[in-house]
Amino acid sequence: MIAIRFCAAAAVLTFAASGAFGQTTPARPGPVPEGYVTVQSSISLSLPFDQNAPVDEQVQKAQKALYDIASRNCSVVVETIADDCKVTGVTNNVDMQRGNNRDGFISVRGQISIAIKLKASMQGAK
Repeated sequence: MIAIRFCAAAAVLTFAASGAFGQTTPARPGPVPEGYVTVQSSISLSLPFDQNAPVDEQVQKAQKALYDIASRNCSVVVETIADDCKVTGVTNNVDMQRGNNRDGFISVRGQISIAIKLKASMQGAK
């Protein structure tokens, strides 16, 4: 029983570490079209860790939440300060934390790079 728990814990930690270390390279935004400016946003989310659910499904759920926010980022920018918006890069890092009482959370952090064409009313504000 102890060997099974040890193997399960090692597998979980290995998976969590590979997700965290495998994606730590900062995003390099793609080329910015003429007349556009670059904007970067950082996002950090924490979701409860469920001991009874597969870790990989929980990591994917956390990443999906981050990507959902990233997909709506351009909409928010176009509603406020831009005429056009293009996502040029997205990164994510995933970590898993367990507390002493086995409660824990999965944390996902990301960086979104976008290129925007500012509204004419914003052009003087550059």
